[in-house]
Amino acid sequence: MNTLKTSRRKFLGRSGSLAVGLPLAAAIPAAIEEIASPKKVEAASADDIRQPIPNRTLPVLTIGSARTVLSNLPTNLTDCSQAINTAIQNLGSAGGTIFIPWQATPLPNSLTPAQCVYMIDPQANGDGSSVPYYGVLLQSNVRIECAPGVKLQAMTINTNSSKLTDRAYMFYGAYPVSNVEIANCWLVGERYTHIYSSATSTDEHCYGISLLGVTNVNIRATYVSDCTGDGICIGSLNGTAPSNITLCDVVSTGNRRQGMSITAGSSISAYDSEFSYTAGTAPGDGIDIEPDAATDSVSNVTIDNCVLRGNAGDGIQVNAHAANVTGINVVNCLIDYNSYAGFATQSSNGYVVNTGTVYGNAFFQNGWYGILLGDTTTNYIVGGYSSGGYDSNSFANNAIHSSGITYPNSTQTNTVGYVSASGAMNMTSGSQANNTIQWNLYCTP
Repeated sequence: MNTLKTSRRKFLGRSGSLAVGLPLAAAIPAAIEEIASPKKVEAASADDIRQPIPNRTLPVLTIGSARTVLSNLPTNLTDCSQAINTAIQNLGSAGGTIFIPWQATPLPNSLTPAQCVYMIDPQANGDGSSVPYYGVLLQSNVRIECAPGVKLQAMTINTNSSKLTDRAYMFYGAYPVSNVEIANCWLVGERYTHIYSSATSTDEHCYGISLLGVTNVNIRATYVSDCTGDGICIGSLNGTAPSNITLCDVVSTGNRRQGMSITAGSSISAYDSEFSYTAGTAPGDGIDIEPDAATDSVSNVTIDNCVLRGNAGDGIQVNAHAANVTGINVVNCLIDYNSYAGFATQSSNGYVVNTGTVYGNAFFQNGWYGILLGDTTTNYIVGGYSSGGYDSNSFANNAIHSSGITYPNSTQTNTVGYVSASGAMNMTSGSQANNTIQWNLYCTP
């Protein structure tokens, strides 16, 4: 069984300082704390971002040595995606770094302080059928890096126009692209100006970043918000699954469908990141792990030291309705204020959710249960190895839809095995014999 061993961390909300091991993170904007979803997300100070673990080591990528500074991008609210694409193409197959610098933007109303806003047209390229619409096309061996404070703003997607589609991406990477990095970028979607294809359409496939069938990708010190669909989507392309995708020091917040979707792939990791305040169309999860087809299994996913907060669905949902999902590890996370479960698994059509670890997490004030393992979930280890150990999960004031939040928590009990109670944790009876429930800390008012 794939079991991770990482020292448990205290959950103190946002920690103040920025990355030690990720210098590009210095001055990335972050979400305002405690916004009510759905709500437009505004930029706050760089100090509001969650603290990465010092000396976090990310996979080494093959990025070209060339460096191009895009000093002449238009700042008059016209599309910059074509200029960025041309610069990427000019790097050639060896690749390199595209650096997007800060410069003051002459926006209306004399905004103070000055902003730097470059517009990205998610419908600028592609045909909407054989190739989806996209703004910037990612290429192998290329890093896209932004200067602190640079905002990449999506232009309004009109899905009721001649470009009729419900798919359009700000950044798009597709097989066989490999060795790509997105660093220090701030992507803002267009959910508040989006023109829907019909009164009943969800247009839920309009993403900030779409990675289909790609390999060896790092997204770090990056912020994605206000997308009509997902902030980030990782999936397959024509049966080719992605692999070796790493997110570190990423905030995906205020998006309409998911903070992040994983619909296919293996060896996918999210470290020191936040997936929060998703609302607008179902499922509304912080992270949704859900294969689309029988060829799209998901395996070996690690979610470590992340915040899953305030989502209209689950904090993390694992749904094996079209293919098996194996090796999901959720460790050292703060999972709170989600309308449904903190962590939930389910499966159907003969597929299973199999093998995973859930420990060192704090499950507080979720509307449904802290953890809900479906009947066909097998070989999960939940909790620590000893009473009061560093790897125990903590549960308090969950299942609050009917009872509300009560303070203080006057009783704390280290318990081994299942505890079925409001304010603690519940698992369906069919799953109890299939999994190992170790020591967890339960707080009751």
